Amino acid sequence: MSAPVEIPEDIVERIRTLCLALPEVTVRIDESRTSARSTAWSFDIRQRSFCLLVAWEHSSGKPVTVLVLRARPEERDALLALGHPFHPSRAGRDRIAVVLTDGTDWEEIRELVTESYRMLAPKKLTALLDM
Repeated sequence: MSAPVEIPEDIVERIRTLCLALPEVTVRIDESRTSARSTAWSFDIRQRSFCLLVAWEHSSGKPVTVLVLRARPEERDALLALGHPFHPSRAGRDRIAVVLTDGTDWEEIRELVTESYRMLAPKKLTALLDM
């Protein structure tokens, strides 16, 4: 049995920093790793996940790091129309999976993380983002 797939530490730190900059975000870490996937990092607002970071081994044998976010239907459709690095998520019709690579646009990721947060956060918390 091969070792679990690891998420690169620099990616964990970037996503962690983006998410924890938002009001009242908590982190859940699922360390029940298998050889098929990594530790899952779930970033939550009021015990509901708005951002999930995970990695798994692609059929080519290479590790793939994926960020799963919530997206409004029109935004989700527009991102899926762009193709890679955006993919449908099995987590639900209001989610999108983004493959993170060396070429990732981190400003776009920041915007997507913030929008995902806004979809779940109470109005009083989203108002803090607009100040």
